[in-house]
Amino acid sequence: MYIKTENIVIRAFAKKDIKNLYTIVRETAIYRFMPDWADEFPTLQDYEPLIDWFIKQQDTIDISIGRRYAVASPDTDDMIGMVGIGLEETLNEIEVAYFMSENNRKKGYMKEAIIALVEWCFQVSDIKYLILTIDCANTPSNKLAEKCGFHLFEKRMPIGHKQPNMESDSYYYYRKYRI
Repeated sequence: MYIKTENIVIRAFAKKDIKNLYTIVRETAIYRFMPDWADEFPTLQDYEPLIDWFIKQQDTIDISIGRRYAVASPDTDDMIGMVGIGLEETLNEIEVAYFMSENNRKKGYMKEAIIALVEWCFQVSDIKYLILTIDCANTPSNKLAEKCGFHLFEKRMPIGHKQPNMESDSYYYYRKYRI
């Protein structure tokens, strides 16, 4: 997949993205809500098989397969964030995922990326809706979800288990329906 919007490019991950990915997932705000992206890959070299897997998944249009794409600057082609789509296994629904480097926040880039990815998903599939699950403590991400047209469906509290990557004991469940 390759999507160019006004200010960003969504493209397949490449080996050249390893250093930026390694650095970005260790930024405070991302690590806070997605520590597995850093903890499971302690060295730069550990990201090579992950990037290889991302590259392998890029050509399918099956949105249930976990896929991740680099969000890049159109001027430099440097990775500045990530968007993804895939099956959220505990809910058995298709979920959008994302993060943006601290240096590139509050510029509208991630909003553009999410909207473009969602439009693409609705074009290549017959899915009725997509979801986001966001820790209640992640206020910036919750605001972004609403700016991207996702509607808060409900607040959920897992019973008898803790959701991975959750700081609080509950999360907001959002949906965006096909128009």
